[in-house]
Amino acid sequence: YFCPKSMGRKGFRRFVEDKLVRLGGGFLLYSLLLGPIMNLYCFAYSGYPITYRFYTGPTWFILWLLNFTMIYAVIAQFAAPVKMNMPHPVILLLFGAFLSAAFYGAAVGVPEVWSSLGNMVMWKFGIGLYVPFFTAGIIAGRNDWMKSVEEMQTWCVWMLRTIVVGFWILMFLEAGSGIIPIPGVNIDAGVLENLLPPIYAVPMTLTLIQFFHQYFNGTPPSKIAKSAGAAAYTVYIIHPLIYNVWIIAFIAILKAAGVSIWWSQEQMFLYLTIDPATGAPSLLPGSYIWAGFLWTFFLTQLTVWPLAHYMRQLPVLNKIL
Repeated sequence: YFCPKSMGRKGFRRFVEDKLVRLGGGFLLYSLLLGPIMNLYCFAYSGYPITYRFYTGPTWFILWLLNFTMIYAVIAQFAAPVKMNMPHPVILLLFGAFLSAAFYGAAVGVPEVWSSLGNMVMWKFGIGLYVPFFTAGIIAGRNDWMKSVEEMQTWCVWMLRTIVVGFWILMFLEAGSGIIPIPGVNIDAGVLENLLPPIYAVPMTLTLIQFFHQYFNGTPPSKIAKSAGAAAYTVYIIHPLIYNVWIIAFIAILKAAGVSIWWSQEQMFLYLTIDPATGAPSLLPGSYIWAGFLWTFFLTQLTVWPLAHYMRQLPVLNKIL
């Protein structure tokens, strides 16, 4: 969304240099340093052989954002800007349905061997979501669609919110029926997972933008909101290092409490407990899993945001993060 204005303000060369530093630097920072460090301490704790590995982790998405941005920068040098008002949200919902068809086609048509080509995490998402959404963001930024989202009519806002909640219910029923059978509910999970993402992403995106504009976009923004916005990119890059520390801490607590922990040799970092009755590996009790989830979630939030805030102020990192 911000690429056209940034390009216009900086010019081609400075725009490309800035993206190479910010996006390329963030990708390399994690893949060459932070990701391998995380793997080393996870390997060491869980008893796997300690080896250095180039590890992209969540920054695969930053790599593709860089790819898309560079392609846009080149095309923008000779292609005429697209002038287009924001379509009505109902039209965008229909576009989401079209993208779902493309998503489904890619899901069943792209061979598994090609699904991760170029570090893309499944090309069905690339074709059905990332490419069209990035393109739409460029057009939206060029034509100031944000103002149209901010000024949506009340009935349209509530229609989008209702659709989003409806999708939440559908996803809950699909997930829940696989654990606890629900009489009269029989949802084909495969079909749903290969159709739902784009048609859900369109109303969800519009709803989130409008919701945060209405309720959280104070003028001027609060100090906390401003700091969180500035630190969000750093949080995205470093969060796996932080939550894995708290996962290890939780496992250590379980061990200290006498709970036996078994590490799978076939599926790395899968850990189970040992059933005392059979001596076979089994899932941890549900209460332990919920406790681990809450422990990891809250302690990660309490530590990753302050760490990101100060980390991005360090020399060199303040150019990347």
